This record gives sequence, C-alpha cells and structure tokens, in this order.
Amino acid sequence: MVDFFCGAGGFSLGFKQLGFDIVYAVDNWNPAVETYRLNNPNTKVERADAIVLAPERIPEADVVIGGPPCTEFSGSKLGGGGNIQKGMALVYRFFHFVQRLRPRWWVMENVPRLLHSLPPALPLKNLGICQEGLFDIPKVAVLNAADFGVPQKRARVFLGKYPDPVRSHSEKGVTELDGTTYESWIPMRRALDAFPSPLGRPEQGRLVRDPLYDLDVDEGELRDHFGRECVLTEEDAMKNRRQKMEHPYYGKMRFPDDVDRPARTVMATQIKPSREMMVIQESVDGSTLFRRPTVRECATLQGYPIDYAFVGGSLSTRYRLVGNSVPVGLSRAIAAAIMQEALSSVGV
Repeated sequence: MVDFFCGAGGFSLGFKQLGFDIVYAVDNWNPAVETYRLNNPNTKVERADAIVLAPERIPEADVVIGGPPCTEFSGSKLGGGGNIQKGMALVYRFFHFVQRLRPRWWVMENVPRLLHSLPPALPLKNLGICQEGLFDIPKVAVLNAADFGVPQKRARVFLGKYPDPVRSHSEKGVTELDGTTYESWIPMRRALDAFPSPLGRPEQGRLVRDPLYDLDVDEGELRDHFGRECVLTEEDAMKNRRQKMEHPYYGKMRFPDDVDRPARTVMATQIKPSREMMVIQESVDGSTLFRRPTVRECATLQGYPIDYAFVGGSLSTRYRLVGNSVPVGLSRAIAAAIMQEALSSVGV
C-alpha cells in the first residue's frame, strides 16, 4: 500500500490496524514526515514535493490512498476564496500517480467543496500524461465519520475505486427492517470523560483508559494533554462567543460546544479564538472557565489511539497535524471493505 500526502498518518492507520502493509508514504511537511516515521518505523517515508516526485520512485502497490491538502477548497479559508488552481494541481498530481501506478484499489479524501471545482471528465493530458483518453473516477461519495464510530461529525468526500464501507452508527441508533442494527453516534463527552482534567498534574501510576481501543496509558506518560495552554482568557472567550452567536452574516453556532453530540469537525487551527475553534466549559474549584480541547483530546476525536505520538515544536503544529488527518475509524471501514472484496475474489 502507498500513501500520498500522508500527513500524521490517520488514513494509513485505519489500514494498518487491519493488517495492510504500507510500503511507502510521502509528504512535503517535515513535522508530518517525522510523525509518520515515528509511528510507522517499518514504512519507507519520504519528504518530497508531489509535483516533482517521479512515479518511478514509487513501489508497486495494490492500494493507493491519499489526501491532497484541502485548505484551498475549504470554506473557512478566505471565506471560501482559496487558490483553487493551486489546490487542483495537487489533486491532479494524485490522479497522475494513480494512472501511472494502476493500483487495484485507490481512494482520495478531500473536502466536499472540491466537487465544485472537479470537471465531469478529466483528459489524461490535463494530468500531465501525454496520451489520449480520460481519467476514470468510478466512485464519488460523501461520508460522515460519525457513521463509522468516530466521535466527530466530519463530512468528507472520498473519490476512487473502492467498495462501499459498511456503516456501523447512526444519529439515534436504529434497527432497520432487514435486521441491520446501527449504534448511536458516539458523543464528544465519551472522549473527553476518558481523560483527567488537563489543568491538574499527571499522577504517575494512575491509568488512563482509551475510550476507543483496548488500551491503557500511564497518566504520567500521556502526551499532549496537560497544561494551561488550552485555557481561554475571558477576552478570548467573549470574542469566541460573539463570533459564534452574533456573527453578522455567518450562521449561529453553539457556545460552548455540545459535548452530548459528536464533535464538530476538528479543525487544524485551535489556537486563536476563531469560529472554527471548539470550546469546552469546565468547572474548576467552583469557578467556570472555557478552554479548547487539548491536542490529545482532538486526536481521540479523530480516532487516534491515546499512545499515538505527534512530532512538532509548537502547539499549533501538533494541532495542525491532528486536524488535517483522516479519521481513523472511517479509514478502517474503507480498509475493511477493500479487504472483504479482496478475500471474496479468491474465494475466502
């Protein structure tokens, strides 16, 4: 398996958890490369610009995945006025690799707004391939991470050649007429309640139980969680409240966030008090304060295990690594569908 624009490794991790062998991964951002390398020591990880990366350097693989940077298509960048041409260049480069490598399955992830810029037919010449013909995209589906056991309501588009993943959850949990049962969406509270308050001191010897995996970590070894950096000043809290509830032209948002629902989309920016930043209300010594989720809490909302390490010299870098990830549970569902199709093709 090969992972382009691998980031911190969330997309790969879902496949890795089901036994897929990731032979090559590439990204051009050093914190992403170092994070991926640390958590995937058996994978060849390269720092390179995909635009100039030669396909001949990439090993053959049955599965190719990737998430070209989506910021240029995001509605939160410049009010939706990002550099679409720049974003499309990376999308087309991913398609170029797929066309050259000819994997059996391939999956690309991005924000749904990409579809506004994606033409209905892609001539191979537009992808930098000097031959006649069109590039085929067999499947285009918008999937919600909450439907696949992730405590986050995150909608993303998945393009490619892959079987439909099996949904495991629904908003309220139902049993269909055919007997299919869906669990209720996992609320944000389940992830947050698994952790001690980040405002206290870690206690060596006390275990933290992962809310998503069969995993315990000593509180003293829990990374990216403890410290008062997550606390909002009164001024920042008031500013965030106004941005969410009194914005002159954007819709009204909850303040603080509703922890009894899946989290809103975990954004790459959680430092400055923007509308996109999640805010949690917490009571400390009888007083109420507002804070952002810690990097570790955001990682759990993205489906990462609590022992997954993020490499970055600044807090904003580690938030970005987490926020740019593909939710692990959703990736795992796609991987499971591909594995089932592969097994069925050989009669297993």
